[in-house]
Amino acid sequence: MSDSQTTRKTQQHCTVPLSDRSRTATITSQWLLESSEDCAAAPIHHHNTLQTYICGEETFQAIAQDIRSAEESIDIVCWGFDPAMELVREARPWPRGDTWGDLLRLAAEGKLDARKKVQVRVLAWYDELADTLMPHDNLQGYATTFGWRSLLKRQPFNDRADQHKYAQPSQAASAQIQRAGLQAMRGGQFTPEDYQRLQALVSQPLDPEEVRRRRASYNLRWFGDVVSAKVEGLSLRVRQGLRKDVLDAMAAERSAGKLGAFEQIGLEFAATHHQKTIVIDYHGKRPRAYVLGLNSVTDYWDTKEHRFNDPRRGAPFEGDASDHSGGAGWDGASADKRSLKPYQDYGCRIEGEAVASVYRNFVQGWNRARSPGPGGGANIGEQVDHHKPAAHLTAANKPPYSRVQVLRTFPEAGERSIERLYYQNIRWARHYIYIENQYFQHAAWARELKAQRKAYVQDLTDAQRKAVPTLHLIVVTPSAERKQMVPRTHDAVAELGHGDSMPNQDRMIRNELKRQAEYEKALEEHNRLTTLEAGFASPPIKPQLSAVTKSYIEAGGIRQAQQVRDELNGAAKLRTLVASLWTYDEEWNLANTPIGRKVEAEQRGYQRALKEWQRRGVDAQSTPLVPPPDRSRELKQAQALHYREIYIHSKLMIVDDSMFTLGSANLNLRSFASDSEINIATDDPDKAKDLRQRVWSQHTKGEWDGGEATDPITMTETFEAWESQAGDSFDRQREGKALTSFLVKFHDVRTSRIRVS
Repeated sequence: MSDSQTTRKTQQHCTVPLSDRSRTATITSQWLLESSEDCAAAPIHHHNTLQTYICGEETFQAIAQDIRSAEESIDIVCWGFDPAMELVREARPWPRGDTWGDLLRLAAEGKLDARKKVQVRVLAWYDELADTLMPHDNLQGYATTFGWRSLLKRQPFNDRADQHKYAQPSQAASAQIQRAGLQAMRGGQFTPEDYQRLQALVSQPLDPEEVRRRRASYNLRWFGDVVSAKVEGLSLRVRQGLRKDVLDAMAAERSAGKLGAFEQIGLEFAATHHQKTIVIDYHGKRPRAYVLGLNSVTDYWDTKEHRFNDPRRGAPFEGDASDHSGGAGWDGASADKRSLKPYQDYGCRIEGEAVASVYRNFVQGWNRARSPGPGGGANIGEQVDHHKPAAHLTAANKPPYSRVQVLRTFPEAGERSIERLYYQNIRWARHYIYIENQYFQHAAWARELKAQRKAYVQDLTDAQRKAVPTLHLIVVTPSAERKQMVPRTHDAVAELGHGDSMPNQDRMIRNELKRQAEYEKALEEHNRLTTLEAGFASPPIKPQLSAVTKSYIEAGGIRQAQQVRDELNGAAKLRTLVASLWTYDEEWNLANTPIGRKVEAEQRGYQRALKEWQRRGVDAQSTPLVPPPDRSRELKQAQALHYREIYIHSKLMIVDDSMFTLGSANLNLRSFASDSEINIATDDPDKAKDLRQRVWSQHTKGEWDGGEATDPITMTETFEAWESQAGDSFDRQREGKALTSFLVKFHDVRTSRIRVS
């Protein structure tokens, strides 16, 4: 199926009467999927109230409040689940607040705010084959006990500090010592000063290895007890990969032969269930649901301020500490990185009819999942008709309402509605498309955007329209977490005229094409001489082109980045920007770094020697004074380490203050075809504008929210301001200066001839 065919089939065709007098007609843009095919799988729900959240602090705080007030049920679908993760956090060692494990257990026992026993079901992804091919630690503690890693016979941890199977160890130990201290004080054995010293000792941070041990012990016990049905009302099931369904879903891509063997294996045999949703009290008085990009794993908690170090994010050993920064010399380990990396992502809370679609997705997944033990609970017998949502879903709702569509990539049912939405909204965009995505790797989408824009501009030109509005595409994406993802990222950004943002990958392809051109020229000369019988020299040796370069040739070849940008601005009236997000350590001081102290000591020594040299006078002139060594390179490296890339885990698109979609799906083939995904989309202009202004204000640290982005002059000013700010931050980063915003021009110097998605 071609890209244009994908786009056309999503439209609802209708006849619009044309006025005899004005010769004009008014129609409404179709931002959601309105064809009969799409509405069968993803009906549009009209009565909903939405709330969007930026980053983990906001999102998980809202989730924690809803969990505490749950009265009937809590149904969770997740890619990863970390029972030891805290949803609301204080700046202290683990546990920094109530954990997922404690909240769900207490909800099941009826010990939260609602004081009712709640049915809790957790549906997570775990597949032994995928975990073998590409190991994930998405269920921290589960694989060690129930997966293939249990074959390693790792012994469970014993936590001597616990007095209760789910007690928070540091608090339990503190409480024990507090009781002992009070008793001793009453008996005259301890003075109040003695007790204060003891209390201060208890409150000190634990040794990292001790925290690691307690955290791992907690997760092992939690999974062990839930799987073995020791926690009444709390059930766990896991979903495995669906290789046959994925093979069927990707038949077109496989037959086209555009996937390398390694990439194809990863897509088809290491596909994941990547959805993240929560449904609370579906049958209760106030049903609500969440569609998330955030994983329920410790790494994903962060504030909108994205501090360089934030102890609430957790210590590096609690998650994935690698920063994934692509720039040479900017991604090394640093003693200054005392916490997990910053994260950007989103969540959306729904009340209304659309909760039925989210719950239906849970029911389908739950009934097909497997139970690793007796704690898997029972199948759900009800049939959820999301075309006729139950009346109680909207009983508590009040206007204004939002139209909502719940979209999926669901290989089991052949659904690819998220991909269809991304392609459809290329047609309707007039002022801006804002993409914030973990994996911006779908070059076909970028090519279709260019084709649609060129056709649109040509149509307006043919109609003698003098003013053709410029479309501004802003892409915010991180350095790829693996260098094997560099080729797909380069394919996509090069289509938009930003191949020079990945200069070494660009150069590698150019060099291969240059060798190919030299070979073809030499072969032509060889054939000419042979024809003239001027000689029979051996033919030139044909160079081998990598699969990456071959695919680039098939996509239209490589051109200068600026040339592509100029052509897009002319023929397509399309301006493009690709940026990343970085944070700066405001507390950083060169004097406090090892190299800074070394340089300072060398300078002090040199000044002392200089004074002595001067005191000795003329007699010393014959003895040269050796200056301190040049440490400029080491100093530059030290300066580089007080910048840190914010890991963009987002899956967000906003268009023209008219629609947005967010959820679990990335902008790559994996999310569009092989992984199971779920997104929410709405064409509520007020919600789209509000979210866009909050996001843009966050990225520019309050300087630029874009104002009225559908005004052509304002949008041009915004785009140019972002372009200038991203470029300025890129230069300031290289000069060791403070950043004035999070925006930095996208740049990745890595190369790879192996592709993965």
